[in-house]
Amino acid sequence: MGGLVLDGAIAAPSAGTVTVGGSVTMTAAPGWVLDSSPDAGPGIELQRANAALTAEVISTSYAGTSAALLADQRPSLDAEAAQISYGDVTTNTINGHDTSSVVFQATVVSTHTGVVDGELICMVVEGNAVVIVVVAQQGDLDSMIDDIAAMLRSVTVAR
Repeated sequence: MGGLVLDGAIAAPSAGTVTVGGSVTMTAAPGWVLDSSPDAGPGIELQRANAALTAEVISTSYAGTSAALLADQRPSLDAEAAQISYGDVTTNTINGHDTSSVVFQATVVSTHTGVVDGELICMVVEGNAVVIVVVAQQGDLDSMIDDIAAMLRSVTVAR
């Protein structure tokens, strides 16, 4: 019983504030840790349980809208899935940044074959084009919505 109480009292590990690319930063929610594997690629990858969030700055001098950025990113996401279906695109402002997003469900064939739920999020942060993709095992994404929202609100340009 003492272990259960202690588990609740110890804070979950967190990657803290990480640099996405250029001068853009994001603060990881509790329980999200930085994947430092050699094949992580550009940008960052945060992981929590059966979920992963990748974030990358693909341009530091972007003059378009988040909706145009999202439309440009969908073909690369399509190419990574054996099958994919999208929900409706939403566009709004998060912490003053033009943001567009779309949820999706995809069948992936890789080292972890199966069906995943995900969200493609594109933000324009003071001229930086930021692309964020969150994927989770089918049925697990809804439980992470608050974490994702908090991390999106934390995206900023370091001064």
